[in-house]
Amino acid sequence: MLAAANRNDGNPLTLAEMHAVSLLWSVDNKTYASMFPIVETAYHARGGKDPDLPGTSTVSGPGRVDMRLVVDSSGEIYILTKSDGMIRAVVGSTASSARN
Repeated sequence: MLAAANRNDGNPLTLAEMHAVSLLWSVDNKTYASMFPIVETAYHARGGKDPDLPGTSTVSGPGRVDMRLVVDSSGEIYILTKSDGMIRAVVGSTASSARN
C-alpha cells in the first residue's frame, strides 16, 4: 500500500506529509513495514555472498535499504533498490485509511 500527498501549499519550505507504507510481497504473501527483509531475501536468493547487504552505511546503519519510488509515463509505480539491483513493479496499490 502506498500513499502520497497531492497537496501543495505553494511554500517550497513546507515538507511533504509522511505516510506509513505496508508492503505485501507476493513471493511469501506476507506484509512488511519495510523493504529491508524483502531486499535481503532477494539478494541472497540471487547468490549474494555478503552476510550483510552491500552498501550498509555507517550513518543509516544495518536494517535499512537505499530505495527509490519511480512513476513511469503510464503512471505505473516501481521500487528500485540498489542493494540487490532489483526493479519491482507495484501492483494493487491502495490508499491508506489514515489518509485525509
